Amino acid sequence: MRLNDHVDLVGSGAAGFDLTDSLDCHVYLVRGERACALIDAGAGRDVAAIMGNLAGGVPAYLLLTHAHADHAGGAAALARRIPGLRVLAGPPADRWIATGDERMISLDRARAGGTYPGDYTFAACPGVDPIADGALIDLGGVTLRAVATPGHADGHTCYLLEAPGHRALFSGDCVFTGGRVSLQNLHDCRIPAYAASLARLAELEVDALFPGHREISLRRAHRHLTTARDVLACGLLPESTT
Repeated sequence: MRLNDHVDLVGSGAAGFDLTDSLDCHVYLVRGERACALIDAGAGRDVAAIMGNLAGGVPAYLLLTHAHADHAGGAAALARRIPGLRVLAGPPADRWIATGDERMISLDRARAGGTYPGDYTFAACPGVDPIADGALIDLGGVTLRAVATPGHADGHTCYLLEAPGHRALFSGDCVFTGGRVSLQNLHDCRIPAYAASLARLAELEVDALFPGHREISLRRAHRHLTTARDVLACGLLPESTT
């Protein structure tokens, strides 16, 4: 599904547009003149459906927003299918994905709570590289800059797309349309860090917002970031989505 000149939606589950497996987050393909990148990997139960939506784009990079299974569970399968794919995630999420640490990514709790079926397992993806805050991926005419945004989860990283006349934010589970957030009762969901991350994102002037689930904003997206900031400025927490 083409979203604009540089971005396709190639995966999306029940909390989105039902393009692929029901557990998948939104998975985006970013196209540059020299290379392509995937943002997130889905849950991994049916990566063939994601691969079938690439429409000839062969990703050189897989940039993961965080280690939760709906975003990173497909990394190992995609790495097997796409030769030379470089997989990156913000530390410490890179280590948890590489080792398949189901406790640190809170899959044990999510599975016990019914978010994932009892037989779902997370496939370790050895060779994940850490991506530092501010790191730049140049795809040719399009760049992606890592923006460290802990709070929803340790290692959470957003990616800022910059192209001539256009800026967009891939926000993972940090912020959604309407300024909503995703607060969960998990070991690494940290409200002070979350508040700092939202304040940081509100300083970015973006045209489009591409979150990990639910609605996408193609124009005037900066308002969603400032909405979250303004609620925080009142000493409150933004509305949380699941």
